[in-house]
Amino acid sequence: MKAKYPDAYPEEREEEYWIRKEEEERQGDRGPEIIQIFLNLFFILVKIGVVLGLFIFVSHTISQKIFGEEADKFKIWAFTTFFTYLILCLVFFLKGISIGLRNNGSKLWLVPWVICVLLCCILPAYIIKELVTSMFSPAERESMWSVGLSWGAFAISLGYIYGIYQFSTSTAPRILYWSFALGLKLCGSLSKK
Repeated sequence: MKAKYPDAYPEEREEEYWIRKEEEERQGDRGPEIIQIFLNLFFILVKIGVVLGLFIFVSHTISQKIFGEEADKFKIWAFTTFFTYLILCLVFFLKGISIGLRNNGSKLWLVPWVICVLLCCILPAYIIKELVTSMFSPAERESMWSVGLSWGAFAISLGYIYGIYQFSTSTAPRILYWSFALGLKLCGSLSKK
């Protein structure tokens, strides 16, 4: 066995050798798998930052104003999470109203839809545009390259964020569905009157 396979252990049979080699190969391929895990985690964090960053910032600011700078970090972050959830409930409530008004044939569905798109899509996309613009030196910010890249980032992020929220469809995340359904129910009860 040792002459045929120099890296074989003493007293190791050929079947045991091949099983051990397959296991070593499988464990050796963990590098790309770990890199993929970290890349996925990075993109999830970027997605959270883009989609919820503005709401998290506003909620954190509200929490700091309520409890002051002396409050412990856990209390600040707990209420930041709570206020972010409340803001998202309001957004999906407005989405429910918009879908309900549209289903009832009212032209007023555009009002809550515009509010949702402005707050959830256009404002974060504009912040991303400004971040891209700020990567250029002040002298280069008026160049075609800077303007094109920043507005391209705006358009891509606007489409991406709108695709996540889907303000024209009757969908909502399970954790926020109750507020969406409340908006739909409110429009349903208004249309019966």
